[in-house]
Amino acid sequence: MTNNKWQRVIALVCAMSFLVTSCTTLDHVSIPGAETTAALPAVQVGDSVLLTTKAGAKKTFKVTAVEPDALAGKNERVLYADMASLSVKRGDKAATAIAVGLVILGVLIIVGSELAGDGIADAIDTAIP
Repeated sequence: MTNNKWQRVIALVCAMSFLVTSCTTLDHVSIPGAETTAALPAVQVGDSVLLTTKAGAKKTFKVTAVEPDALAGKNERVLYADMASLSVKRGDKAATAIAVGLVILGVLIIVGSELAGDGIADAIDTAIP
């Protein structure tokens, strides 16, 4: 396989990897005591959250505990009363699967076309003295 073909494969894999990483969304979550009467937000341990405090600070962390009065992360603990907005990062598994499938298909097409091209070129070289 020539360097040009390898460069195309690498470029395709890089481009699709950016698309795969963008298969997450931020879902707005109600903060207890603010917008709803819910006792706890719709957040689970292990979720990654993005929140803005009433003071304007933005914080992103992985939730290690959902407490009655706060969300806790490894080095963070933010009271619900101090939160202005709360969003949870959620992955879209279907979109990720489609993107991965397209990357694999693209690589197979490029590699297959290169192999088929070599076979045709070899056949022409042996047929024409």
